[in-house]
Amino acid sequence: MFVASLRRRVFAPRALRPVTGSVITACIVCVLPWTSHAQQLDTVLTWNQVMATALVVPGANPATVFVSRPIAITGVAMFDAANSFERRYHPYAAAVAPEPGASPDAAVAQAAHDVLVAMLPSQRAVFDAALAQSLAGLPDQAARDGAAVGAAVAAAVLELRAGDGWARPFPPLELPGLPGYWRPTPPANASAAFTNYPDVVGFIVPNGRQFLTEGPPALTSERFARDFNETKAVGGAESAVRTAEQTQAARLWASVGTSTPFWAVWNQVVGNVARSRALSGLDAARAFALVGMAQHDALLTSFTGKFLYAFWRPVTAIREAHTDGNDATERDATWTPLVPTPPYPGHPGNMACLGAAQARVLERVVGRDDVPFEVTWTGTTGPTVTRRYNGFRQLADEGAESRIWGGIHFTFESLASFGSCTRLADYAADNVLRAR
Repeated sequence: MFVASLRRRVFAPRALRPVTGSVITACIVCVLPWTSHAQQLDTVLTWNQVMATALVVPGANPATVFVSRPIAITGVAMFDAANSFERRYHPYAAAVAPEPGASPDAAVAQAAHDVLVAMLPSQRAVFDAALAQSLAGLPDQAARDGAAVGAAVAAAVLELRAGDGWARPFPPLELPGLPGYWRPTPPANASAAFTNYPDVVGFIVPNGRQFLTEGPPALTSERFARDFNETKAVGGAESAVRTAEQTQAARLWASVGTSTPFWAVWNQVVGNVARSRALSGLDAARAFALVGMAQHDALLTSFTGKFLYAFWRPVTAIREAHTDGNDATERDATWTPLVPTPPYPGHPGNMACLGAAQARVLERVVGRDDVPFEVTWTGTTGPTVTRRYNGFRQLADEGAESRIWGGIHFTFESLASFGSCTRLADYAADNVLRAR
C-alpha cells in the first residue's frame, strides 16, 4: 500500500516546500530486516556510481539545471526506498509498506533507476541495463515486490520536486557598469549562467535567504586590499609564489585535466567512508541523501548571495584596480587567472559553501571530523592523482583555497561562505531525515 497520498494534503502540486520532519502520519509497514548489510551497501554505492557516470556525459543534464538537483533527488529516492523497510528515520517524501519478502535491494535500485530516467532520459538504456543487473539473481517475487516499493517512492519524490523552479530559463542579469559590479569575464565573456538558481526551492530550506552570507567588504577597505593582493600574487597564471602542490590542487578542483568534477569528489568521499566504517545500506543512503541535499541548498545559498551582491571577479578587479578608489591596490591590465573564471559573480564562493556544508553534514553523520580517506581524480589530459586527507574539513578547506590559488576568488568570499553554510549543515542534520 502506497501511503504518500497523505503528503498531498500538505503539499500543493506547484507550491513545494522542504520536509523538515515526517509528513507520513500513519503507515502500516511490514518491517523486514536487511538480509545483508554488505549487499545493500553495494546496491547504494553502485547506483551512486551509475548516477555520477551519467552526469558527466556531455548534454545529459538539461543546460538550465545545476547538477545538484539530480544528485539530491537520486539520494533522497534511494534513502526513502531503503527506509521503507526499516523505518528508523523520518522519510523525505514517502514511506511505502513492502510486501513480506520484498527485496530492499530491488527497491533501492528501482527508485534510483526511475528518478534518473525521468531526469536524464537520453541515458535510459544505460539505466535499464544497470537495473537488470541489480535485479539479476534475486527471487522473482522478491524483486517484483521490492521494485514496486522503489517505483512508488520515486514517483513521490519526483512529484514533490515537480514544481521546484528548475524548469525556468536563465533570466538576464542587468547590472550597472560601475567598479565592484560583476561583468562578463575573459576569455569567453559569457552572459551570467544559473541566474535561475536563487528562485528554486530548497530541499532543506525554502530559499537561499535563510542563511544568507554577509556581503563583500568595501572596495576602499584594508580587508579588500589585503585579499585582492593575495589573489593577485598567488592566483595568476604566471604566479611566482604559488607552489606546485597549490597549482595541482587548483587545477584538480577546477576540473582541468581530469574527468572528476567537484561534486563527484564529495560523492566519492561518502562512498569511501561508508565502506571504511561498514555502514549499513540504509545509513549509507542517508549519508548520500543528506550530503546531496546539503550541496543543493549550499549552492542555493551562495548563488542567492552572488546575484544579490553581484560582486566582480578577481580578473576584473585586478585589471580595473585604477577605478576602485583604493590606494593599496594596483592595476595589472593583462593579469589572467590560473583557471577559467566561471560565468557568474564572485561573492560568496560556491566551492567554499558546498564544502563547508558537506564536511559538516558528514561530521554530524559520522560523529567526528578526523576520519582519514582518499580522493582520486581521474586524469584526462593530466595524470590520475590520489590525495589523502585526515578529515572532512581539511578537504573543504582545500577546495575553498583552491579558488584563491586558481585566481577566481578572494579569501573574504570563502570565509563568508563557511560561516553561513556550516549553519545550514547543522540545520539540516537537526531537521531532515531525523532518527525516529
